[in-house]
Amino acid sequence: MNQPNTKLTIDVDYNTEDAEYGAVYIATNNQIGLVTDGRTFDELLTNLKEALDACLGEIDTVAAYNLISNPEVELRMHFSYAQIT
Repeated sequence: MNQPNTKLTIDVDYNTEDAEYGAVYIATNNQIGLVTDGRTFDELLTNLKEALDACLGEIDTVAAYNLISNPEVELRMHFSYAQIT
């Protein structure tokens, strides 16, 4: 078995076209089945902490995902320049 990963990359998209909610940040990671969102970046971070705890808190992360139990979390942002100007 390979050494467990020490980093978990979370993709964050900024969507300004949601008719129901307006602008929203959406965080996902397919490896651990994580999806959460927030209307502000601060709200996203709060929700992300809760989502990570729900996804990783009570399981053997090495066996389930080949991921150490307290990984470094990297946020990778996706947005177009037009969305922020």
